[in-house]
Amino acid sequence: MTEEDAVSEQKLREDYAVLENARAQLDGLVRQQQLVQLAIDEHVRARETVKSLAKGAAGDEILMPIGADSYVHARISDRKEAIVGVGSSVSINRTPEEAERILDIRVDELSRAFKSLAERAAQAEGAIQELSERVQAQIEQIESRGKP
Repeated sequence: MTEEDAVSEQKLREDYAVLENARAQLDGLVRQQQLVQLAIDEHVRARETVKSLAKGAAGDEILMPIGADSYVHARISDRKEAIVGVGSSVSINRTPEEAERILDIRVDELSRAFKSLAERAAQAEGAIQELSERVQAQIEQIESRGKP
């Protein structure tokens, strides 16, 4: 094996390691996107529930989402406040309108985070494509040198 062959193989190993790292990063970004989408869905359901409660009259029966696509029957009370989490296990009473605004803001923030993750994933996919082509070319070059 010539020194040039050794350098080529070392470069191939390095590029392959970078390619595998990029693939792992893309997998992580995809998982993050899935989690953000779940959070968006949850906030949208909460917002829609608050809207339903605000429109209903005391004593009206509604289906209340409890998670995992499951619901329970509930009656609207004469108290119209919603309890909204504000972080660190702290929740506060808000009017339905305030709760809806808070949830809208969170959905917007989560949507921006999802878009950012999608952009980063697209960049990672581009880098993976480029690296894959480079690694394939290096493999072909090394194999062609080995043939008489």
